[in-house]
Amino acid sequence: MPGVSGGTIAVISGKYDEIISSVSNYFSFKFDKKSNSILIPLAIGLILAVFGFSKVIIILFDKFQFYMLALFVGMIFGGLFFLLKKINYKNIKNISFILLFTFIFILLFNLPKSSTNNMNFFYLLFGGIIGSATMVLPGISGSSMLLIMGIYKPVIEAIGDFNFNILIPVALGIIIGIIFIIKILEILLKKCPELMYCLLISLTFAGGIKIFPLTNNLFVYLFVFVGVYLGYLMDKYFNK
Repeated sequence: MPGVSGGTIAVISGKYDEIISSVSNYFSFKFDKKSNSILIPLAIGLILAVFGFSKVIIILFDKFQFYMLALFVGMIFGGLFFLLKKINYKNIKNISFILLFTFIFILLFNLPKSSTNNMNFFYLLFGGIIGSATMVLPGISGSSMLLIMGIYKPVIEAIGDFNFNILIPVALGIIIGIIFIIKILEILLKKCPELMYCLLISLTFAGGIKIFPLTNNLFVYLFVFVGVYLGYLMDKYFNK
């Protein structure tokens, strides 16, 4: 679900380090009991969620596209409540980095890209890499990035239709992202956490702007506020 960061929920529930460590153990071929007890239930829940809700999301997108986009944008912006707590926003350097990164991401998101009907293997592969990398990072969800890149709906439809022309490159990208990119991001978060969180804040904000629905129906924008409020409630609930 775009806007709902699995990494954020893992961090604020106290399970983030254990999940990352268990994934790392699996890719090092260390299948210990602790890792199994964490990852097997997680994998089962993930599979049930993906295949159980993909059709529902497709129907909602088809019937209420602007309302769904507005809700997702609000939830993406709602992720900022968690991220802003991670930096000293009185530090002018952090503000400068956020403004710079936001400008760069807005430019990148507005570059010409493949259309929904002409998505090549490498674009889908790249989407899988970015999606998996951001999936485990607090604040920005992998599905949000797929939505921003314009491949969220095709992937959801491919899951429901078992379209392996789309699923295979995305799955390969996810595997590559988990093995390589996540390790790099984990190191960067430890060595320069505030810089990384500035980057994530910019990515979240620029991404929300990119998919913001423009319509004459003002009622749609109410769903943006609903999404932001849901993000706020989730942050408050998990930080009890």
